[in-house]
Amino acid sequence: MSARVVVILTTVVLLAILPSVAGNPFGQNVPRVCIQDGCMHGSWMRSIHGERYEAFIGVPFAKPPTGALRFANPVPNDPWADKDLDASGRIPRAPCLQQNLFLPERGVEGKEDCLYLNVYRPFLSSKKEGKQNSTATLPTLVYIHGGGFLAGYNSPLVAGAEKLMDHPVILVTIAYRLGAFGFLSTGDEAASGNFGLKDQRLALRWVQRNIEAFGGDPKLVTIMGHSAGGASVHLQLMHLGNEGVFQRAISLSGNALTPWSAPRTNPEQLARTQAELLGIKDAHQMTTSELVETLRSIDADRFVYSYKGFTVSFNAYLIVIYTKKKQNKFAFYQNGSRYPVIVYGPVVESTTVKDAFLTDTPKELWSLGEHLSVPWLTGIVPNDGFIFSAPILKDTDCSEKTFAQQKTLLLNVLGGAKQSDALPTLMEHFFNNQSTNGQCFTKEHVNILTKVFNEGLFEYPLILSVRQHANHTRSKAPIYLYKFNYKGPHSYSSILAPDNDPPQDFGIVHCDELIYIFRAPILFPDFRRNSPDAKVTKQMTKLLVDFARTGVAPKSTEGKTSSSDFPQALELINSNSEDEPLIQKYTNFYNEDMYNFWTRFYSY
Repeated sequence: MSARVVVILTTVVLLAILPSVAGNPFGQNVPRVCIQDGCMHGSWMRSIHGERYEAFIGVPFAKPPTGALRFANPVPNDPWADKDLDASGRIPRAPCLQQNLFLPERGVEGKEDCLYLNVYRPFLSSKKEGKQNSTATLPTLVYIHGGGFLAGYNSPLVAGAEKLMDHPVILVTIAYRLGAFGFLSTGDEAASGNFGLKDQRLALRWVQRNIEAFGGDPKLVTIMGHSAGGASVHLQLMHLGNEGVFQRAISLSGNALTPWSAPRTNPEQLARTQAELLGIKDAHQMTTSELVETLRSIDADRFVYSYKGFTVSFNAYLIVIYTKKKQNKFAFYQNGSRYPVIVYGPVVESTTVKDAFLTDTPKELWSLGEHLSVPWLTGIVPNDGFIFSAPILKDTDCSEKTFAQQKTLLLNVLGGAKQSDALPTLMEHFFNNQSTNGQCFTKEHVNILTKVFNEGLFEYPLILSVRQHANHTRSKAPIYLYKFNYKGPHSYSSILAPDNDPPQDFGIVHCDELIYIFRAPILFPDFRRNSPDAKVTKQMTKLLVDFARTGVAPKSTEGKTSSSDFPQALELINSNSEDEPLIQKYTNFYNEDMYNFWTRFYSY
């Protein structure tokens, strides 16, 4: 998709979703809500089934994190001027600075001034003027987008509320700082790190303080995230300062115990390397305070452009930074321009840091039961690992050097093994029946690589978190598991592998469940009304909304359960009926051989 087409499509979609703002946007019939910070006007939108709902787009929850607030904890925004805030969406807020993962031709986009949220509520929940303090009744879903902690949007173009607004629920979609702006750290008070997670925390506090004005119940708040957003939900559970801020949690294909969410082991070294890439001289001789002050003076766009410098060359997969004491691995991969290198993420902060978010590793906190006791719904799709194996499809230069880089990538993405026999163990376990004959991983190996990444980065961390949770009686809240196994006509594989020729079916891949939760008009066409896929959308969104209201997962439509000690997963799978296209049944999620293999692998 060309950049020109994207711009045109964006304009058309904005005109389509905001019909009420033409002419006078602040007429008497537009939605209006008053909160502690002031009053705002929104706009009318239509759900998938044509129900009218209210949208308040671009509501600030923090001061712009610029200047002295770059690489600093977020600060609540000041009340706005006497006049109403324009939250109609006529002038969309910029996303947080990033390079688009799914549409890389758009280049670097966004601004530092990006800490805004969107609120959507069904029309029937609207409070009449003067009665906004009446009893709140609706549950609220607060959505945290994914994107590897370096990209993602809360825009209605990719996280549209149209599908959820057919149910009695309020939806809040939040933005948080990404990449260096959200996660750069010097390991001390100069820049403690985890700013993106602290942005999420501040947004959740905003919801708790203001959601009643929108008709929501502050005692029925559910946080929900996908991928890095799902890992963020898990991390928010481990921040005890969130007590009472939310009452349910949903992690879609994301877990804080996975290697790609593990805290960086030497964030100060990474910050100094970042400074060198930006052309800052003597970066390794500065104090951390001097370093941060200098980094605050650099033009924001230059940070995102500089990320490619973390790769050795255009087709490089890994950069390994050596310090005097240890080897520190920062990068995951970059394959051409499609996947920017992922270097930033959570860090462990010193206990002396004011209002620290994470003072120990997630693995340690979770294993000790140091987390909030709220119901947690979490699960995966069959081929989540494709998000990491897809780049192999673009490899064309197969050489001994390329194969060595690929194998290094394999270990690095999986978390980096500590012993020399880790790679042979991996190759024997997964490739014993399909030898590479010393050649590169190619298209023929994509399914095996997907399985490797799926097990090591999604299934195993999930199972580990469930097993450890069961060992701590202090946490009485249940964990519910799901497996989204419905195959529809659209898939994110068409975006992750756009040059798939000849066509290959990659199954149900990372992000595919989102197609049935959010409207993403910039990526996929709408389902026909009453089509099987529209019915799956209604069922999937109902599952999430019911959980947000009750804290309990739905029962199997087949009425079958298992007596296994490990909790069963609610599997959502295709049926042979167009009238009822989705079957809900319980399935055995736990694979002991798989669990034991990865336990040994990560014990190296």
